[in-house]
Amino acid sequence: MNEDPPQSEYFHFHIVDYCVFAAMLILSAVSGTYFGYFRRKTPVQIIPPSQGSNKKTGTDFGSLSMSEYLLGSRKLKSFPVAMSLVASYISGVTILGTPSEIYNYGIQYWLMVVPILLMGIAVSFVYLPVFMSLKVGSSYEYLELRFSSAVRSMASFMFVLDEIFFLPIIVYVPALAFNQVTGVDLHLIAGIVCIVCVFYTTIGGIKAVVHTDAWQIVVMFISVFVVATLGTIALGGPAEVFRRATEGNRIDLFNFNPSFYERHTFWGVLIGGFMYWTSFNSVNQTMVQRYMSLPNLKTARISIAMYTVGISLFVSACCYAGVLIYAYYYKCDPSAAGLIQADDQLFPNYVMETVGDLKGVPGLFIAGVFGAALSSLSVVLNSTSAVLLEDILKGCFKVQPNERWAAIFVKSSIILLGCVAMALIFVVERLGGILSVATSLTAIAAATTFGVFTLGMLVPWSNTKGAIAGVLAGALMSGWVSLGSQAAVANGYVVPHKLDISTENCPAFNSTAPDYPDESDVFPLYRFSFHWINPIGIISVLIVGSIVSLLTGPRDLKQIDPELISPVIHRFLPSECFIHYGTTSMERNQLNEDASQEDERLEFHDRVSYLASSPPVSSKVSPSVESRAEKPSPKTPSPSSPPQASPTGVRLGD
Repeated sequence: MNEDPPQSEYFHFHIVDYCVFAAMLILSAVSGTYFGYFRRKTPVQIIPPSQGSNKKTGTDFGSLSMSEYLLGSRKLKSFPVAMSLVASYISGVTILGTPSEIYNYGIQYWLMVVPILLMGIAVSFVYLPVFMSLKVGSSYEYLELRFSSAVRSMASFMFVLDEIFFLPIIVYVPALAFNQVTGVDLHLIAGIVCIVCVFYTTIGGIKAVVHTDAWQIVVMFISVFVVATLGTIALGGPAEVFRRATEGNRIDLFNFNPSFYERHTFWGVLIGGFMYWTSFNSVNQTMVQRYMSLPNLKTARISIAMYTVGISLFVSACCYAGVLIYAYYYKCDPSAAGLIQADDQLFPNYVMETVGDLKGVPGLFIAGVFGAALSSLSVVLNSTSAVLLEDILKGCFKVQPNERWAAIFVKSSIILLGCVAMALIFVVERLGGILSVATSLTAIAAATTFGVFTLGMLVPWSNTKGAIAGVLAGALMSGWVSLGSQAAVANGYVVPHKLDISTENCPAFNSTAPDYPDESDVFPLYRFSFHWINPIGIISVLIVGSIVSLLTGPRDLKQIDPELISPVIHRFLPSECFIHYGTTSMERNQLNEDASQEDERLEFHDRVSYLASSPPVSSKVSPSVESRAEKPSPKTPSPSSPPQASPTGVRLGD
């Protein structure tokens, strides 16, 4: 490494950098305003246009229809949804955590692209067909159709808690990066992120989230690509980068050590990575909600294929960035030299040292990190609010709000979740190792919910008692191992074994070897790599759920609706059951239609009451009021133009 320039030169944002960063925030806010007020689809008036008044229907608080707001009326396009899927998964954890993981532990983690590709196949052909056939609005609705409302409530509560835990990490990461390169207070910038994200998510709904994500992912790709390209050129090309990494023992892609204790091995990354990525992308509401916004199964599969390729490329770019950072610091570790205090500051520090003098480039990098955070945060806010409405309020507490109060509830939930994210920042900033912390906490909910969905779709004889027992077993096992591991690390009983670093060129520095504790007395499960936490939870759900189902009376396979079972299992089902195919959807649609007609009837009478009690308007519209009062049906469709029913029962216009 060349002689270090003064540190003050690195950590300085130019006016151009601030402008690039501000432009990203402004564009995000403008996107929400555009889709919230200028491109929203308005439901057809329940009062016939020929007899209706000029009174605006619905609520002024954002989009008028919950189907439009939460699902885009299931008419979104495959490419923007694919880009949104990529952007939502690529949070600041990915951009800042992945390079530091490669820097400290080698490129074994890069093998993750293989399980990502396998995940895309599994999601498209095992899980997605069930959701698309049932046309669920919330993925957890499936659990009630397959098992019971109790199982649905357990999984949805677990999802909400998981997202609440993950929210502050999403916000903290970009705030940390911005603080590293500008010195601006971490809590101030975290507040700005939350306010901007809550604003455009609340105003624009799923359309604002998807289309904002689509251009934010472009910013992310460009930011990482520009920094990596300039850094590679400065070091003399990729050959020199990998030569230095090889000298530092970072190039070990096929570590076949069978130990569960080693952080990254071929088996841990391949098996644990596949289960983790599949559990997140197959049944998690943040992903399923975007799948359901697409019109059909074919379009959804195309979107998942594009998403799989896109996320593989971006993870590879972040992994290469980790190799590049090591090649730059291979003679003087920045942490040992006192340049950084946490691993997650490694990438920002590298950016300011290498391209800090190029006006606009540091701003572009920070904009990319913030874009990743905004995209992930907006998706979590939108999806969690949908679960709170459909699964908690309606599913668990059996409250059926009308359209206006449902919209207020959803948007109030988004604002409240934003406030919770800010409050929990003070907890997260005291934790280290963002990648492992986020993965461990998410593994508890992801493993358990994925396990029970898999139990329902791939184990036909499973019943409600087995599902409940499996959920409890999976949550206890994954939670026990995950939280126990974090406690062991926090107390210093277990310390991740980083690869050797060099301080040869660090000025006036005395190198000392790291002192690792004796871990032989630590409970074995607490020493497991975080890759194995997710498989432990999933396997616990499947084993316990299957056994309890068999002991308590397995499901009669001749009476089960095959629509609730994954198509890959259909060949093993008895032929008698296929006479019941689609009965679950028919019963559900009938219930939704009955609820829809009741809502329309109540809304119609509310409108009549309003018009009848409004003196300035009553003299003009009372005849139409009387005619409508004689005809309770709010709108009689003509045979030539039948109305479309949305999943929420609200009739939408073309």
